[in-house]
Amino acid sequence: IKKDHYPVHYSNIKFKTLFRNVIYEALKRRQWKETEGEMDWDIYWADKEWIHETMDHVHLGNNQRLNHFRNHYELTRKDLMIKNLKRQKKTLEREGKLDEASLYDFFPMTFNMPSEYPLFVEEFKKQSNTNVVWIMKPIGKAQGKGIFLFNKIQQISQWKNDHRWKPDNPQAEPYVVQRYIANPLTIGGKKFDMRIYALCVSYSPLTIYLYRTGFARFTHHRYDNEDINNTYVHLTNVAVQKTS
Repeated sequence: IKKDHYPVHYSNIKFKTLFRNVIYEALKRRQWKETEGEMDWDIYWADKEWIHETMDHVHLGNNQRLNHFRNHYELTRKDLMIKNLKRQKKTLEREGKLDEASLYDFFPMTFNMPSEYPLFVEEFKKQSNTNVVWIMKPIGKAQGKGIFLFNKIQQISQWKNDHRWKPDNPQAEPYVVQRYIANPLTIGGKKFDMRIYALCVSYSPLTIYLYRTGFARFTHHRYDNEDINNTYVHLTNVAVQKTS
């Protein structure tokens, strides 16, 4: 927080948190004042689920900050992120900003499942002669859980039966299905991803601080587009690769 941009003088900042860990120690080390007041705080560091459930109907003062945006899931949940990316691209096209809209080509063809299953099947049939590989991802899981690849519609028949709406399973978890990037950038023949940390303090105007260092995660097996059943080839998640 820049001292000259904050409504409250930095020496008078009051914070509230239920955590008793390194976060708490960092807040105390800055000599900020801890408070237990219901709304008598400048910074509230809380669990993101609590923020979503509790703060959606609370009006914050100009001096008050939370450690998560209350609607962060619009970008951090796979299905909603895709929805918003598609919406933004269409908005730019309607406004005649075609050059800017053309920049939204960085994500693969994606469908929400099971709601867009008929649309996906139609697209799948169009590309059935090209041996395109698709990847399925649950919208709300991490660490590579529930992810699988396929290239035949029959391979998701069991998934479709298990995840469609049923009276005894009304909350079946949705997935996204995406066209798999068949020619990824590799290092030493292995897939990798890069974890770069950024702090977004405002969406309007968009203000982001980028941390100078990050790290890369590699697969332990060389990339092979033919071996679609081997998660060690395709997923870089540490939770997956640690058992490779």
